[in-house]
Amino acid sequence: MAKQASLLALKSWKRFSRSLLIAALLSNISVSILPAAENTSSSLQLAAAPANQATIDAAKAPPVIVQKVVTEDISLQLQTSGDILPFQGADIHPKIGGEVIKINVSEGSQVAPGDLLAEIDHRILDAQLEQAKAAVSVAKSAVDAQAVLLKTSQSGLISAKAQATAVKAQVTNLTGTRKRYEELFREGAVSEQQLDDVTAQHDAAKAQLVAAESGIRQAEDGIQTNQVNLKMREAQLIQAQANLHVVEVQRENAFVRAPFAGIITSRLLDPGAMANAGQPIFRLEQMNPVKVIGSLVEKDLMLLTQGKTEVAVKAASIDREFKGIVGKVYPAISAKTRTGQFEIILENPDMTLRSGMYASIQLYLQTAKNAVVMPRDALLNHKGQMSVVRVNKTGMAERVPVRVGILQDTRAQILEGLEPGDLIVGQGAELVKTGSLVKPVLAEDK
Repeated sequence: MAKQASLLALKSWKRFSRSLLIAALLSNISVSILPAAENTSSSLQLAAAPANQATIDAAKAPPVIVQKVVTEDISLQLQTSGDILPFQGADIHPKIGGEVIKINVSEGSQVAPGDLLAEIDHRILDAQLEQAKAAVSVAKSAVDAQAVLLKTSQSGLISAKAQATAVKAQVTNLTGTRKRYEELFREGAVSEQQLDDVTAQHDAAKAQLVAAESGIRQAEDGIQTNQVNLKMREAQLIQAQANLHVVEVQRENAFVRAPFAGIITSRLLDPGAMANAGQPIFRLEQMNPVKVIGSLVEKDLMLLTQGKTEVAVKAASIDREFKGIVGKVYPAISAKTRTGQFEIILENPDMTLRSGMYASIQLYLQTAKNAVVMPRDALLNHKGQMSVVRVNKTGMAERVPVRVGILQDTRAQILEGLEPGDLIVGQGAELVKTGSLVKPVLAEDK
């Protein structure tokens, strides 16, 4: 028993000694390895520190909404309003009074110039027209008859002059014969009876010459009288023709015609009604094209250029925009309101625009092509100096002074300070700290 106990004690001692040895060995190994491991870990941490810090800073950068500077056209604009009016418009009145016997159109009818719209009773005018035509025919016949008389008197004058010429030649011949007979009678070569016969012939020829000359004067007087009568007949013809023209015009006035192309917008009388010269029957308006009349205060009106200033017109009741140009700037300024008017002509082939509509007018006073443009609400104003917050390529926010040009609605033209493609902070730009890192988020990707 004693021997077994001693063996057990020896085995226990050996196990205890082995444990102590292993513990000592492990302790030595830890002591030798620990410094090297610590040094290696420290060097790795030092090498990774900058990259980890940048990643941490980027991760901590606050997101900001940015928008890109672009290249676009931009215009200086004025906003006003106006009225849409027909290019031409007129109340159509009859020119004479009477019963309306026929109406050919109604509201909405398209008419061309000269189209017959209505008729007034013209039976009395028809009778007057026939009477006037007959009077012209009578006056023409009188002129023709008087012209014949004038020609006859002219022929009589020619005959009288020819007869007078012949008689004058006879008188001249007999005058010479009488002188010779008188000489021969003094010489006793002829008898007194022969001298008396020659003298009688000479006196008769002279009497015939006086009669022929009187016939010439009578023929000339007849010509003058017939000329006066012809002029009188011609005047009577002109008067008859003028009277005929008056009756024709009066009869034509019984037919109410369209003065220009357009559309009938109202009809006020029906067949059987009595029309008066001062009472309109129709309202006619030309609606293609149409006029838009706008107004501006004096200082703004002076900015318009007739024939050049572009406009966009939109009727309140139509979701459509019409493009045009200021065609006319009215010369007068109202002394009461200090405003002036301008006129725009718009094509309206489908009759979308109607007279009386209210229109909003956008005036493009100045246009910059391919301008550097940014959102207007991203501008910062500090004591009159305009600036923006730009995010550079490294993600850093920086304040950049800019020079602003045209302002249009939500956009602004930048003359200096930015380039197309720059990212600028839009919403909350005044809250972004200059020099800090930010995370840009495009507005369209929001």
